[in-house]
Amino acid sequence: MAMVIVVFNFTRSQSDQTSRLPVISEIGEFNLTNQFGLRVGKESFSGYVLIVDVIFTRCPGQCHRLSQQMVELQRRIPPGAPVRFVSLTADPGHDSPEVLKKYGDRYGVDGARWSLLTGGKADLYRLAMDGMKFSVTENDPKRVTTLEDLFIHSASFALVDGSGRLRAMVQAEESNVIEEVIRLSRLLSERKYQ
Repeated sequence: MAMVIVVFNFTRSQSDQTSRLPVISEIGEFNLTNQFGLRVGKESFSGYVLIVDVIFTRCPGQCHRLSQQMVELQRRIPPGAPVRFVSLTADPGHDSPEVLKKYGDRYGVDGARWSLLTGGKADLYRLAMDGMKFSVTENDPKRVTTLEDLFIHSASFALVDGSGRLRAMVQAEESNVIEEVIRLSRLLSERKYQ
């Protein structure tokens, strides 16, 4: 009988923690294209916890670090877990599906679990800024001195629950970023994983 009480209390405790995470925003409908040229929308990720970042393939610094961190998350979260990874490009004029596919190949992206998304700039930026609460700004190309300065964007990971609600943000510069993102993804997962 004691074991049942312990299990019940653990489950209740997990549920209580999840309910304490605020609903920051609702992710609206979207229609984008992944690295394989396939259309992807909100319904494509229904029931999955999403770990989302913003990158662009010509970025030599911050985006490289974000992608390396996402690779580590992909490695540490089991393939059967109800978690998907999403990278939105800040540079849809350059980052076609083919360019994103090459970028993904360079990082060892598991295309069944990690979507690199492009599409219309207005749609991408609306999803990134309104839905995910990222900051994304394109600088005037005439004033840019390095490729990294083409776009200013958030260096963080957004966590979206299986119902399409933004529940947490984790700064990529945090020393325990990987562990924190994994902890939150487990907390938000309806089907718990190890």
